This record gives sequence, C-alpha cells and structure tokens, in this order.
Amino acid sequence: CKWLESLGVHQKGMWKRKCNCFSRWFYGLLPVEGDLRDSWGDLDDDQYPHDSPIDDYTRDGLSSIILLSGWSEYYNLRSLPFSSPVADILSHPLTVYYALTALSISSKNLLLKGKEVIVHYIGPKGELDWMPAFAEIGHLLNGLGSIQMFMIGPEVPTNLSGTTSGVSSRVRINFVRGIYQEEVAYLPSPQVILALNCELETNASWVGALDLINLREHPAFFSCQSEISSSSAKQVLRGAGLHISYPMTPNPFR
Repeated sequence: CKWLESLGVHQKGMWKRKCNCFSRWFYGLLPVEGDLRDSWGDLDDDQYPHDSPIDDYTRDGLSSIILLSGWSEYYNLRSLPFSSPVADILSHPLTVYYALTALSISSKNLLLKGKEVIVHYIGPKGELDWMPAFAEIGHLLNGLGSIQMFMIGPEVPTNLSGTTSGVSSRVRINFVRGIYQEEVAYLPSPQVILALNCELETNASWVGALDLINLREHPAFFSCQSEISSSSAKQVLRGAGLHISYPMTPNPFR
C-alpha cells in the first residue's frame, strides 16, 4: 500500500489489484472506473499509454507489427518517462505480446499475414481486472492481424464466464470459468498456450492440464516469479513428459 500511496494511485483504477484493500471483490469484478485515465489511477497524461495508434512505425519501409525486446524500447516507443509505474500492470499483456511475436514464430508469421491468432491463457487472477491494459496489445499489432484470447481458470467469476471483452478492434478476450482440461474441448484450437506466474511446482491441479498439453502438442509458454521456482517448474514439465524446446530465460517484461 505504501508504494501505491507514494505514487498517488492507492485504491484507484487497475491499481486496486496491487494490494489487499479490495480483496473482498472477486477477480474481474472490481468497480469499473470512467475513462482510461481513471483506469490508470488518475496518473498524469504523460505517465500512461493512451488509447491511440503508434504513428509511422515501419520495418524496412513496410508496415509491420511492432517487435519489442524489453521495457526500454517500449517506454521510448510510447514516449513514457522511465519514472512511470505502468510496467507493473503492463507486465502481463506485454509478456503475452512478447510470447506471440518473439517466441512463437508461427504466431508471429500469422500476425504478419494479417491473420488471427488464438491464445489459451490459463489461470488468470488479478489480470481479469486489467482489460484496459490488454488493449495496448492491439496498438502494438500496428494494423496487422488480430488476437482472440480465452482466459480459462477457476478464478473467473461465474457471472463473467461466457462473456467476451472487445478490449480493442484487434483483441478479443473470452472468459471461461473452470479447469482447463475440462473446458478445452469446447474451445477453438489454440496456436499458443500461455500460463503466467503459474506456480507449477505447488499447484497439483496442473497435472491434468499438462497431460493434455503434452497430448495435443500445442506450443505452450510458462512464466514463474523467480529463478528458483522456474527451475522447479522445469522439473514438473519434464516429469509430465513435455519436451522443453526453449531455454529458461528471464522474461524481458517481468
């Protein structure tokens, strides 16, 4: 709370999920604020990304999705001061974007061709209240392709399950309450599966999901909160029979 108070955003907008003051509210059901500035806790206008396209971005003279390697590039792209705290919330959507454009070559190629990428996002919690932040993915696509994301997990509230949030013209997020391996049969096949801060080594409910991922052989990316938990998670993945084809590396948008 003290850090949020020092920023002037305590108990405001999306920051409500960054402390326990609103823990009585189910994930995804925090009171909705007014405009985008309200969602960002009434930060100064130069402290958060606006709902506006990124002008004149090209690669080799051609329009392209925006490729990012870390926070410095993103902050410069959006003309944000490095004192801006928005990275703390944007970490989730930009990790999703990084996985789709830097780690998954097939997803990147689909987006470059202007096609849709389907993502299964397993185990959402606080990010269910950060839909305005996920809209930033649409701007980074820079007019190419689209993303349809399914957020699946037991923390999705009943009255949110089955609904869709059109967070931007190029990003739609569908909410599904339940256990992944029990719900996946009713969902379109994904190009990528993602699980952020997934706690594989401490959550026994992952066993069935990992068995299914292994069976269907869809590309999946997992993130953990520390190097120690990442090492433990790696052993869990190997124990489930999954082939680890990408080395364990720090998330540039952690």
